[in-house]
Amino acid sequence: MNAKTKENFKNILKKVKQFPRKCLSYFRLHPFLRCLFISFLMLYLGEALSRHSVFGPIVFLFKSPYSFLFNYLIILLTYSIALFFPRKGFALAVVSTVWLALTVTNCIILIFRLTPFSATDFSMVVNMMGIIDIYLNLFQLLLIIAGILLFIALLIFFWRKNPKSKVDFKHNSIFLISVVAITMLAGFIGNSTGLLCRSFPNINKAYKDYGFAYCFTLSIFDTGIDEPEEYAPDTVEDILRQIDFENNVPPENTPNIIVIQLESFFDVNRITPLRTETDPVPNLTYLKNNYPHGLIEVPSIGGGTANTEFEILTGMNLDHFGPGEYPYKTIMQTATCESPAFTLKNYGYTAHALHNHTATFYDRLFVYSSLGFDTFTSLEMMYGAEQNELGWAKDKVLTEHIISCLNSTEGKDFIFTVTVQAHGKYPDDVDMTEDSIKVDFEGSSDDDVQSNYQYFIEQINDSDAFIGALLAYLSDFDEPTAVLLYGDHFPTIELDDGDLSEGTIYHTDWVIWANYELDCENKTLSSYQLMSHFLGALGSNLGTTTKIHQKLSEQEDYQDKLEMLEYDILYGDMIAYDGTTPYSRTNIELGVQDIYITALEVKGNDLYITGNRFNTYTKVKLNNKFKDTDFVDENHLIVKDISIEDYEKIQLSQHTRDRVELRKSAVYDISSFIPQN
Repeated sequence: MNAKTKENFKNILKKVKQFPRKCLSYFRLHPFLRCLFISFLMLYLGEALSRHSVFGPIVFLFKSPYSFLFNYLIILLTYSIALFFPRKGFALAVVSTVWLALTVTNCIILIFRLTPFSATDFSMVVNMMGIIDIYLNLFQLLLIIAGILLFIALLIFFWRKNPKSKVDFKHNSIFLISVVAITMLAGFIGNSTGLLCRSFPNINKAYKDYGFAYCFTLSIFDTGIDEPEEYAPDTVEDILRQIDFENNVPPENTPNIIVIQLESFFDVNRITPLRTETDPVPNLTYLKNNYPHGLIEVPSIGGGTANTEFEILTGMNLDHFGPGEYPYKTIMQTATCESPAFTLKNYGYTAHALHNHTATFYDRLFVYSSLGFDTFTSLEMMYGAEQNELGWAKDKVLTEHIISCLNSTEGKDFIFTVTVQAHGKYPDDVDMTEDSIKVDFEGSSDDDVQSNYQYFIEQINDSDAFIGALLAYLSDFDEPTAVLLYGDHFPTIELDDGDLSEGTIYHTDWVIWANYELDCENKTLSSYQLMSHFLGALGSNLGTTTKIHQKLSEQEDYQDKLEMLEYDILYGDMIAYDGTTPYSRTNIELGVQDIYITALEVKGNDLYITGNRFNTYTKVKLNNKFKDTDFVDENHLIVKDISIEDYEKIQLSQHTRDRVELRKSAVYDISSFIPQN
């Protein structure tokens, strides 16, 4: 090799060595490249977290390349905006932090409830703070807080170290406009061709098929029901004629009507790998063998109780709403909606709601008023409630309170009850007792999975016992009474469709029981059809959506007509109601029984209060000021370290942990109990 060749070789080798450095320098000098690269990196990381798999994004790319590209464009669009800030590096870091926070949150949520993270979940933050200790231990909470503080510290450090630079508005604008145009064009083509979808019958599947960035972004901007293309007075009136809108038929025999939504409840005997020494749900098994029953397809798995609730009470299909939307947190904040609680009251019924959890969760305290309920008995209004290992109230407390609702009125009652005992997250360590049902999930050697099943089966067995106790009482009740029982969704346990002998993990069970003869067909339904099926068994057609389900469900355009009337009732011109809703929010009363005082006694500086229906949510007010109150039992409270002679009036108050006052007792003169010197 001559000298010239050696020199050329050295020059080539030098250029090869310098190439990475030049590329990095070029990358630093050209923010467009940074945006393109970081967007791809964030897309890959986000999909890996969402799918709980390092190779998940690769599968997504080859399975749905168009969706992968559109997710990339959405992320790139957010990074493109960062180019207009003087500290570009810091702006890019902020955008990255936001995307990382969203995808990590989705990753964690999917572990606990199986339903992906959507924009509506932001409205649930306050509610979740009250039960976060059930899902996360102290170490995990501290770890999350430390992570957040670390990110904030890194952002501050990055802001201080990242110098300002001149913003190239001309070229940055061209880049941003180009990205916006390409994204809009890709979205139009995707929606027109079906490569992208805006309606998600199965939100879990949608996030896998269309990607996190697209689905989450859609949940921000797409809420409610879009106005149908053919929406007009003539179209709505034609549908009303088809369903014989003016013909209202109340239930035959005017029975008491009880609807019970059971947390994470279904016939666990449908799980083929599950082995138990005894039937965990003997009452459900008996009911299925002797009464009308079937499966219902619910809108979520492992969570979203309020959405099943919404479909049951309104007869509306959540597929017509925005992806991941909770109507309790959106439209029901401003609108009233037709429900059996409203329609049955025209025939002498009183509408009661019960839930052995806090009144403000999912904003039920407000929403139940918008759905027409007259009373709401939440956990704060219940006495004698016991808690399970995770802190959820046991369902057996509901029996007495359902009976109280029945006995609280002279007329008939519509009672809607939501249970909570079987709620997850299920513990990995379970202490067996002599009374525990031995459980084995075949095919799994994971001790945590076995423990999850062991705990879940014990809770579901308790819920089943609650059903048995309630129906035993109602069997001898001297008024005709019909009961609808169903599960709200599947639990967060290791389970897929292949493990079931019948239905899918979106199918729970329903049963109708009555203390008189009923004729009802066994069938598989969607949850929004179940109430109309139940009312049909009672000989009734009350309600707009009830009539649609009963009369039009076999028609090819059934869903279009249902969506048309849903839009008209909640978002449109209320043509069905001649332009004005006939339903006004009720002045809902918390509980059906008063709390009261029967005696006061002073011992030293402590005030001992005797009365009835006290619980840990009962607080004492002296001269209209709250005092620290010690709960003793259902009949006794203590207020310590006070001078009773400083006060004239006493009152009891039931309120939530976040200080929302629910119900007050009468105001008592202290002198009527304690003679004044």
